[in-house]
Amino acid sequence: MILDLISEVPHSDAASLNAIRDSGLPVVQWGAGELSWYIWNYLTQNGIFPVALCDSNPDRHGSTYLGLPVLSYVDMKEQLTREKGGYHIVVSTGPKYKEEIFSFLERSGEKNRVWYFRGYEVCGEKFSYSYLREYANSFEEVYFSLADEYSKKVFVNVLNAKISGNFDYYRTIQTTCEYFDDDIIQLGSEEVYMDIGSFGGNAIIEFARRTQGEYAGIIAVEPDKRNRQVLQERLTKNRLYGVEVIEYGVWNKREVLYFHNGREGGSRISEEATTGFGGYSLDVDTVDNLLLGRRVSYISMDIEGAERRALLGAGGTIRRWKPKLAVSVYHRREDLFDIPILVLSLNPAYRLYLRHYTDNQTETVLYAI
Repeated sequence: MILDLISEVPHSDAASLNAIRDSGLPVVQWGAGELSWYIWNYLTQNGIFPVALCDSNPDRHGSTYLGLPVLSYVDMKEQLTREKGGYHIVVSTGPKYKEEIFSFLERSGEKNRVWYFRGYEVCGEKFSYSYLREYANSFEEVYFSLADEYSKKVFVNVLNAKISGNFDYYRTIQTTCEYFDDDIIQLGSEEVYMDIGSFGGNAIIEFARRTQGEYAGIIAVEPDKRNRQVLQERLTKNRLYGVEVIEYGVWNKREVLYFHNGREGGSRISEEATTGFGGYSLDVDTVDNLLLGRRVSYISMDIEGAERRALLGAGGTIRRWKPKLAVSVYHRREDLFDIPILVLSLNPAYRLYLRHYTDNQTETVLYAI
């Protein structure tokens, strides 16, 4: 059934990726910022291995990132032209800087091919029709467990977008009010809101606004030191003084892991250190241990692929209190089936909804009510 709703088509980036790979020329990524990690993963998953990064910021020249040297444009061009006779440039920034970079390269007389890709998966893993076919039973189980027809449409469109690279599938289902979708989330005056992965506090501020300051408590979980500083400043600015801020990472057991903080909003917990990212050791614990039986009525989480582990560590809370849940399901390619099935196993009384909030592959959210 689910396979009948998904088109088996070549990915929109396939021909370009094949051309780069088949040319035999070295590949340089332009940009040594947050997005370059995603593009690097995308390229390597497709058998393309960049040799360097190029960045317009002179402070980064001579450093390394993702295990690759960061070069100036002049040095990169001279070196690779001399040694290899040419190269490909893959622009690895967001749309905001794309045109500026392309214009600079045109003015500089760049003759080599310059590429720009958006079809990567956030997790760095390829999402293909064969992967869908392999797990068709699980995808179908989730499809029929969704509580409304719109959720089913979102589910199908997201799968079609991932396989095809056609972002029109996202645009036709894009909605607003992430975590507070009016058709799904109803808030009362006794809510206790736990925001896991608070970043700069946007969701907390919106929660306080929507409840008009009438709630029983707010718990913010944010292990990133820089994000936590911004969070505290914004809470003070918005006169939200009673927020409990927890510095732990959230996991399925208490232990010490590694925290990669090199990607700002994409900072993440890992079981091992990864070359090319700043980071430090981090104490992690379960939601159940952090709450010690306290009631929560709403939990949201966007924690860069640790969502499944966090849910496993929140089993007691979910079974006892049945809080509303809003969980990101786009960081791992199995999230779209793995997390919904897990949530229902923790509390079968939930009704599941799915919504999508951007015109790209990010911000797909599962709600459990």
